[in-house]
Amino acid sequence: MRLINTRDFSLVEVHHPEDHRYAILSHTWSAEGEVTLNDMKSLEVARTKKEWPKVEETCALAAGQGIDFAWIDTCCIDKSSSAELTEAINSMFDWYRKAVVCYTYLQDLPKSWNSDPESARARDQLHADLISCKWFSRGWTLQELIAPKCVEFYDCSWIKRGTKKSLQLDIASITNVDMSVLSNSENLSTIPVARKMSWAAKRQTTRVEDMAYSLLGIFDVNLPLIYGEGNKAFIRLQEAIALLTNDLSLFAWLEDELNPSRQSYYGVLAQHPRQFVTCRRLERIEDPLRHDNQSFTMTNRGVEFQTSLKMDFTKEDYIMPLYCRDSSVQQTEARLGMISIRLIKTSSGFARHQAGKVFVDNDESTSNWDPFIRSVHITKITTLADSQRLDLRFNEAFRFLVQSPPGVTYKVTTHNTVSQKADLDSASMRPSYWDPTRRVFLTEGYQYFTGMVYITFSVYPEEPFIILCGFLPTQAGMKPWVALQPHQQTSWQSAFDPATLAENRLGLAEIVSQKTYMHHPRFLARAGQIIRANLDRGKAVPTRAKATVTRRYQQRVSASVTSEVTELGRIHDIIISLQ
Repeated sequence: MRLINTRDFSLVEVHHPEDHRYAILSHTWSAEGEVTLNDMKSLEVARTKKEWPKVEETCALAAGQGIDFAWIDTCCIDKSSSAELTEAINSMFDWYRKAVVCYTYLQDLPKSWNSDPESARARDQLHADLISCKWFSRGWTLQELIAPKCVEFYDCSWIKRGTKKSLQLDIASITNVDMSVLSNSENLSTIPVARKMSWAAKRQTTRVEDMAYSLLGIFDVNLPLIYGEGNKAFIRLQEAIALLTNDLSLFAWLEDELNPSRQSYYGVLAQHPRQFVTCRRLERIEDPLRHDNQSFTMTNRGVEFQTSLKMDFTKEDYIMPLYCRDSSVQQTEARLGMISIRLIKTSSGFARHQAGKVFVDNDESTSNWDPFIRSVHITKITTLADSQRLDLRFNEAFRFLVQSPPGVTYKVTTHNTVSQKADLDSASMRPSYWDPTRRVFLTEGYQYFTGMVYITFSVYPEEPFIILCGFLPTQAGMKPWVALQPHQQTSWQSAFDPATLAENRLGLAEIVSQKTYMHHPRFLARAGQIIRANLDRGKAVPTRAKATVTRRYQQRVSASVTSEVTELGRIHDIIISLQ
């Protein structure tokens, strides 16, 4: 990096900005005529450039204030060196923060013709003129406004029109940047991520990638520069932010109203800062009891959250709280006004939907919340093609429908609630391809899929039934099957007995001891293999269970499967009936 000597325009190589007192220029670049580093090798050449007056005026102002050096981005960086450019952009916020003063040149701010610049009329006119200045709409100038302690604003004639302090109300109104941050950039750490993103929502950059790179200092992160990566730069920025904070407001964005997409489902990361435009009044809910619910990690399966979800059985989806609220929403003792996003289940995790709005969850009841904090995987980015595939996620799905006499209730679970230990998290025992809000197995059309659920009726709660389902590949296609038995029966000993599993060397001893083996992929594959072998040999699988249940209660449970082709694909309904 280099500094300009304000007396003779010579360049001085520097490595640490704190080693020198310098002024810095903030401006909007012209399409042509900016003075480059190469131009500065010959002042005769530099003085011929259209924008040379920027260099001259900056140095004159600095020299007049007793400052020996100046820094101007156009001519103090060797942009032909990718290493130097990367270093400059990653340290840009620091260079502005450590400057003695920042001169902001507003090339499109007209001169004031009012004889009394402090009059109400003059101030109103200045405010109106400032709003239309291009400087307030550019991406790079956001950090150039926030970082310096002292900012002086100059109009098209290089006449000083005010400072960041004297124009603070006008600047806050135009930019939505918090007054506390305008007063001291160290207060950035107190502002929620989404609110900081909202400051850049209406700003623009010439290069797509610069929309992310211009925010590095605002979020105190560093990134290598990869011009040509497009919107991936903003994804990398969010991933870098996630390494430094547990602030869930990072995910409080909305679908872009200016560029609405044609997809129904989304990942959990935003594509552009403008998706945070509605977050300018967001504030975190600082509740120490909720800190354990605010952990997330970037993984190769997407973003992994440690959280508890609320299941909405009416809309057949899930609600994930973000532990933040809109300060403009009235808060009462019973209603926190917590902002949440809605999710749908996929075979490998979750995806976001209804991203055109966030939801304020005022229902403080806990009846539909998972009782334990658990891992929730949400894809980072969902493309239009991914969304279209998710539209068909119910193709070849198994859906469970239960018929019972009046007054008899039931539970459909993927774990044995009777033998489950109290300290075991039922959600963690739930396979990822099971959607409890719809009672559906999402099979992805896998021809050897095998799934298993427990059906427990209130008339005999200690004797659940096991339902297995799967496909039998045939020349005509995949044929669905269903098999049923009471939990205590031994007719399928070879498939369910842990000792037999050990004899078959499936390596499940440690899983069996934790009572989670029933959904281990190798166990289910073995069970499905046994049943398909019986079907291949023409043997029937038990689809009607009498045994203990019939003798004790004179009642019978039956299971059958029917298939239906819908707009969502072919769905297989498993009907369980208590008679």
